[in-house]
Amino acid sequence: MIGRISRPMKRGAPLQRRTPLRATTWLKQAAGLVPSPFRKKRAKRRPVAERRFAEACRGEPCYLLISGAPSHDSDTVVACHSNQLAHGKGKGIKAADEKTVPGCAWCHHELDQGKRLSKEERRAYWDAAYARWVPVRALKLAGMEERE
Repeated sequence: MIGRISRPMKRGAPLQRRTPLRATTWLKQAAGLVPSPFRKKRAKRRPVAERRFAEACRGEPCYLLISGAPSHDSDTVVACHSNQLAHGKGKGIKAADEKTVPGCAWCHHELDQGKRLSKEERRAYWDAAYARWVPVRALKLAGMEERE
């Protein structure tokens, strides 16, 4: 309707509640006395065979070795998952645990959120680290299976 000026609607009387508010239920919920009406999500279950790949990264040195790191501290080493679509990475989906490499906190940050590296450089660092890590991981997993 071109050319018409719209006017705001006027209400004759203020809105009235038909039932009174019950603040006590919300206060009890905030205190944790009443269970929440919302269902909690169950933790995602991953197969044990998958978890062992990520657990193999514990106690290992950093394999990413991104240049410019202040130190590749072994105390902060975690399993760094691949960010490549070919390895199953997607929006809100982590790549399979098989595609992990041990990396220190600094390198892991640069690989995932850092601004210094281009996409191709990130892929090259991860692929090189994965190529070095796979034979070491195979030996480590074989040793873990023998002990069980």
